[in-house]
Amino acid sequence: MTKVEKPDVLVIGSGPAGGAVARICSAKGKQVVVADYQPFGGTCPLRGCEPKKFLFDVTNVALRRKHMTERGLHGCIAVDWNKMMTAMAEMRDPIPSLVEQFYEKQGITGVHGKAKFLSSDTVVINRKKYQPENIVIATGATPRAVDFDGHELLISTDEFFEMKELPPRIVFVGGGFIAFELAHIAAIAGSQVDIVLRSDRFLRRFDSSLVDCMLEASRDLGIRLHTMMPPNSLKQEGNDLILSAGEDDIGFRADCVVLAAGRVAHVEELDPKKGQLELNKKGGISVNEFMQSTTNPRVYAAGDVVGNSMELTPVASMEGLVVASNILNGNNENPDYSVVPYTLFTHPPLSSVGLREEEIKANNISYKVFEGSASGWSEYRRLGEQYPSYKIVVSRTDDTILGATINGHNSEEIINIFAFAMRTKTTVAELNKWLWAYPSFGYTIRYMLK
Repeated sequence: MTKVEKPDVLVIGSGPAGGAVARICSAKGKQVVVADYQPFGGTCPLRGCEPKKFLFDVTNVALRRKHMTERGLHGCIAVDWNKMMTAMAEMRDPIPSLVEQFYEKQGITGVHGKAKFLSSDTVVINRKKYQPENIVIATGATPRAVDFDGHELLISTDEFFEMKELPPRIVFVGGGFIAFELAHIAAIAGSQVDIVLRSDRFLRRFDSSLVDCMLEASRDLGIRLHTMMPPNSLKQEGNDLILSAGEDDIGFRADCVVLAAGRVAHVEELDPKKGQLELNKKGGISVNEFMQSTTNPRVYAAGDVVGNSMELTPVASMEGLVVASNILNGNNENPDYSVVPYTLFTHPPLSSVGLREEEIKANNISYKVFEGSASGWSEYRRLGEQYPSYKIVVSRTDDTILGATINGHNSEEIINIFAFAMRTKTTVAELNKWLWAYPSFGYTIRYMLK
């Protein structure tokens, strides 16, 4: 371990955040090295957003067929799990090699291996030392560890994407985004699904009343929901797995138990102490307003490894752009988290942007609410959706939108319109003057803001 490489920028992690930094810095003439011990591309395209959305789209067709029975559509549409998963893998699996080809074309050096700090300015990968001018940590997040008896029998959400056969009975431990998204996919495909949550409220990032509508849609799919059920143990009994949870040690029999209890910043293997890196309260890299380490100015961090509350691919990409700009031009740019839309891809999808009503109340902001069920609107009646709903919170002071949550088909697109209105400070009065294609889901905004 004698040779020392001294690139301009070492990026640890090849996901959306690290990829953005590498691409921009290389284009500006910087010598860039990207290191990752996993296949290049990151969680989103390989183990998260993209494969999940593929499975969502396939199962959505099957659910639509069920809803259209009374509208004249006949014939059986069943999900061939093996064929669906194979098709998803065919889309996903070429991505790492495509990323590597892009790096090579751009003059970026790709290195496969785990990175570890030896000191504040030195990182070792595959027994080779690197002393770059700037180090960018973009290692993302890793599944939250659990320590109850038998936890080794759990499978991760990463492993869920590799299952070639659908287990007849699945229990998901956790009640966040990935638990619900995968639970809906499995339930529509034919599995009996239970979601077991240790606390009392699912999906705290969303407005609780809209979550209730989504939970009713979940129950209609046959999903069984259990709160206040912290896992106690998991054991094998013949061909069954038995998860015991809650004060009464209730047993859940399953063929597969999936750990979906959230993710934490992936930092420990880097040896942050040797890198003189301070960690924040959530265990992520502590950064200043320029995404620069608060204790090691050579280091920047972006994406889920920062451990903020917006662990989303578009946020990671935006932070990567900020880091690249600050490396190239000196600290001059800050991340903007003011308007961040996001979607839970359940059936139907649940989408939100801005503040929830409870947050607005806590800040003593004068507001008014537009809310209700959309089940009687023709857009949703055509599809047979039973629980579409919305809540739009508006400032009484200037008539601008403070937050919006929508549960229903195409909510992921409608929420982008509300995000645009928030960014441009468009008032409700102005928004009501806009013309929309009809009949479209964009047009439903006119109904929401009456």
